[in-house]
Amino acid sequence: MAARAQLWSFPDGTLGPDDSVKGFQVEATDGHAGKVSWASYAVGESYLVVSHVHHLHERHHVVPAGAVEMINAEKRSLSLRLSREEIDELPAHHDPPVPIEPWMVEAIDRATSRRAFGGDIW
Repeated sequence: MAARAQLWSFPDGTLGPDDSVKGFQVEATDGHAGKVSWASYAVGESYLVVSHVHHLHERHHVVPAGAVEMINAEKRSLSLRLSREEIDELPAHHDPPVPIEPWMVEAIDRATSRRAFGGDIW
């Protein structure tokens, strides 16, 4: 259960209580992956909606906050422990400000249970 809480929480020390990552540029392990169009900061339920243009269509994917490796507030960017392909495999979310559905959480839990995000996040 602790691993699940880590998956759905920003890593310790990356955000202050009044910080926001909305609009930040997103870097995957293999290059630029888009920008944060929405974020939820609820303890144990935090996630990002990463948006990018793919073949002239904007796509939005739900990324658990535990996938965040580093946040650079000065550069308004963040790094993920995921590749662009891994982000694309996460559930699409067509209306970023709307809360995510339970099936999305389950799909992310299943997708991320197959590998570690690094460190002690599983």
